[in-house]
Amino acid sequence: MSIVALYFFTVIFGPLITPHDPFKTNLNKALLPPFWQSEVSTDHLLGTDSMGRDILSRLIYGARTSMIVSLLALCICAPMGVLFGLISGYFGGKVDTIIMRFTDLWMSMPAIITAILMVSLLGPSKQTVIIVVGITGWIHYARIIRGEVLSYKEREFVQLARVTGCSNTRIIFSHIFPNVVNSLIILVTLDFGRVIIITATLSFLGLGIQPPSAAWGLMLAEGRQYITYAWWMSAFPGIAILFAVLGMNMTGDWLRDVLDPKQKLR
Repeated sequence: MSIVALYFFTVIFGPLITPHDPFKTNLNKALLPPFWQSEVSTDHLLGTDSMGRDILSRLIYGARTSMIVSLLALCICAPMGVLFGLISGYFGGKVDTIIMRFTDLWMSMPAIITAILMVSLLGPSKQTVIIVVGITGWIHYARIIRGEVLSYKEREFVQLARVTGCSNTRIIFSHIFPNVVNSLIILVTLDFGRVIIITATLSFLGLGIQPPSAAWGLMLAEGRQYITYAWWMSAFPGIAILFAVLGMNMTGDWLRDVLDPKQKLR
């Protein structure tokens, strides 16, 4: 939770805590090492990149970019997957078969292939990353929520709702959906790390966020050709990705222990 809190603090107060302009170039200060290795200047705590831009400032702005893209992508994939899962699990039969076969078909398409297709149609940009991650991430929600619905729809409170004349829509959204919210919260938290990695991967491959924007995957791509003598250009963005994903996964695992009654019983 402390890692996640630090991440959100950086995102919210980023413009106030950045020591330098993350987009300002200064070739006279290009490739300065971190302060503990520098004999020239200690103004740049984590060094500078090939254009003389401050690494720490770009990391902070990269966190903001990662958070915005991840949240918007989750706002697409989570509702889509939950809706498919609720419909598939509740109605069953042919509806369930059609949705699950469509899910299996979509799962067979690698995300990178979908990304290349979207880039060819829309061009590489932040919007493309959001769309790609959004439309490729709903599968996990649909399958897991479907399994939850299958166990709930045969319980007494759902049978009583049918007897009293409740419509299918009301049963799904008023009686079943509130019971899967805990699972949904856990899924979103765990999926946040996956979205951060995919976003960084697409930017690293040149299929997503483009220069001169500050993004962790883009910083990794820019630093790989300098890795032998300017290791900090790639190391610090990689460490930022590592801790952000680790913090989100550990938080999601903790939420599962807290919110899942089965885990409490164990």
